[in-house]
Amino acid sequence: MIFEKKPNIFKRIKNKIAKIKSCVKFIMRHNIKSNNNVLFLSSAEIKGKNLIQLIYYFTSSGYNCYLDFSFRQCLKLNIHGINAISLQGVFPISKETPKNSIVISPNKKSLDLFDTNALKIYLRYLEIEKGFRNIKDVSENDLYYPIGLHPILYFPSIYGANTPNAKSDLNFSVETETLKHVFNTERKIGILFAGAIYSKKDGHTKKYSRDSIKEKFHVDNRYDVFSYITEKLSKELIYIPDNLEIFLNDMESGTLRNKIVLIERNAFSIPYDKYFNVLLKTNFFIHMSGVEYPFCHNQIESMLAGCIPITQFARFFLPHFTHESDSLLFNELDDLFSLLTSVTSGKYSSHLDSMRKGIINYYQNNFSIESFKNKLHFLLENEKKHANFWIVIP
Repeated sequence: MIFEKKPNIFKRIKNKIAKIKSCVKFIMRHNIKSNNNVLFLSSAEIKGKNLIQLIYYFTSSGYNCYLDFSFRQCLKLNIHGINAISLQGVFPISKETPKNSIVISPNKKSLDLFDTNALKIYLRYLEIEKGFRNIKDVSENDLYYPIGLHPILYFPSIYGANTPNAKSDLNFSVETETLKHVFNTERKIGILFAGAIYSKKDGHTKKYSRDSIKEKFHVDNRYDVFSYITEKLSKELIYIPDNLEIFLNDMESGTLRNKIVLIERNAFSIPYDKYFNVLLKTNFFIHMSGVEYPFCHNQIESMLAGCIPITQFARFFLPHFTHESDSLLFNELDDLFSLLTSVTSGKYSSHLDSMRKGIINYYQNNFSIESFKNKLHFLLENEKKHANFWIVIP
């Protein structure tokens, strides 16, 4: 289900009716018996994108998810929340809800008061206002998945996205499909960044040029990084395409192997059915910060496709990246200049395969569904009663 951003009155009414129907279907849905179940307490306190991410991890690991939404709370959900309650394997909490299920909640008090002998998972948020200072509290047995793929890539069909093979949400896995091709696809792009730089509403840079990123996290904001690259590096090294067709033709021609390709979303977006094909043909991806904090979905998506990160904030990834093993790291923008010129001159050509293996191993050990299953299995096998799931508010 997709809601238009600025629908006319008729579309608005249609969307409202569709939303009500989704809420009714959820409240009336009967659970399907399973030995693996997760109860979400204080579900209304979980942001829609976070809820989609959590449901993806648990349902992909063979769990049914039970949410404690009331009908009124359902009606207040955004598109991601509505899509979350529409997914297979998601049910309302009721008298039929299985006992001794795993319990997860962002509300510590409700979690502590819940009477169960099963594993309790406290959904903890990295503190944006304090520059992720509480990252020091992450322990070895915690589930650290601060950000994942964009929700559309987890469940393409329910968002109406045009993605290949997206026939069934629970049977289709963009992760599995992408990993099949990481080591057998010819890389035709040297360095890539694809994302928004300017605000769609008014075309200026305010959204991605906030000083708060520098003040809180000591990293440069997206606009400053983008501007530095376009102003300081040779124009012969930079490629900024005007439209998708020209870009795809140039990519396939092989002329972008030693180029820094910058795709600004307001010029054009890469469609979902072509997105991972482009990433799979890219050697390096520049990590640029999001609006409020350093993390962004495209960082995880590019890692999944075997793109080697060029990043300023390895310290926020746990465990940290290792320079020239699974990534290229820089502290200041002048360091980035040196890295980009070194990459485009071919300095790392003989290290590409080893670094790609490094970042794929990193992804599989720390961000993949299999890694989540393994960590959850460890907690259950060792009869742990408490754990933290770390995430960042979208």
